[in-house]
Amino acid sequence: MNRSYYVCALSDQKKARNIETEISKVDGVQKIKISKDLTEMQIKMENEKTPAVMERVVNICNRISNGCEVKYKFI
Repeated sequence: MNRSYYVCALSDQKKARNIETEISKVDGVQKIKISKDLTEMQIKMENEKTPAVMERVVNICNRISNGCEVKYKFI
């Protein structure tokens, strides 16, 4: 399943690449991409693992970029 999220308080490209690398290693994640303007994240993941994946995503984002928040984007 593909999902889109808003990313808030992500400060630079290096941190975005580190976040992408870490999230890509999470069980259930098939693909991760953060936009060049650092405001949106696209994650393709296994549907049944969404809650566990998102818990890890939030923790990874906050750890790498202190204060970074991830919010679901309703389309």
